[in-house]
Amino acid sequence: MKLKGKYSESSVLHAIILAAAAVVSVAVFFVVLNITGSEVPKIELPSAETTTTAASSTEAPEEDTGYKADKDLVNEMFDAAEGLIYGNYTVLRLYYTKGLPHEDEPYGNEPEDGYYTVASEDYSSIDQLNEIVDKTYTKDQANEIKTDPLGYGAIYKTRDNGTLGIIQNYTPMQYDRSWENPKLEIEPLSDTECAITVTIHEKSDDSDVPLNAVMVKSEDGWRLTSVIF
Repeated sequence: MKLKGKYSESSVLHAIILAAAAVVSVAVFFVVLNITGSEVPKIELPSAETTTTAASSTEAPEEDTGYKADKDLVNEMFDAAEGLIYGNYTVLRLYYTKGLPHEDEPYGNEPEDGYYTVASEDYSSIDQLNEIVDKTYTKDQANEIKTDPLGYGAIYKTRDNGTLGIIQNYTPMQYDRSWENPKLEIEPLSDTECAITVTIHEKSDDSDVPLNAVMVKSEDGWRLTSVIF
């Protein structure tokens, strides 16, 4: 998944954001992300070019009682949401829709512990996977992903020989949606909570699929409260 962009502090788009924050109770921001390639991506954000717009109501509300995030907080939320969507995409492929390749046991035997050794150039320890999960989700959601995401136990563990193992009966979930060129929308709800809508596409007809989520801020930073499918 390739992320294109960061907006410039001096750009016209930031002027739009500032103006919108002064006249509307809720500002909505969009970013276009590009997700390409068949390999499971690493959790890092490449520098690229982001497109941001602000949407506002055409009519002024009778009474302004909605929450307004200031410019700095909006920027923080936007950057956090961008990174969390990337992390979610990585976790989705690692745990739910693809998994990691593995080595066969000697002589074609079944593994005694129920796990094959992972054969990946990118991931070689459970700590690497746990770090991605923990940086993306709240503690309860992260624990579910690490221990029983698909209903038949932990997908990965450290085997007795110290290698990273993937469960023997791993079966990817059926998933027919594309994350190529998704659209991300955020709506600040409070200083510590933000609604997210990610619009992806059905592979069959390229129709839009809006997916809703929430991210919250704790002492560890912003985290998603659920996996976005």
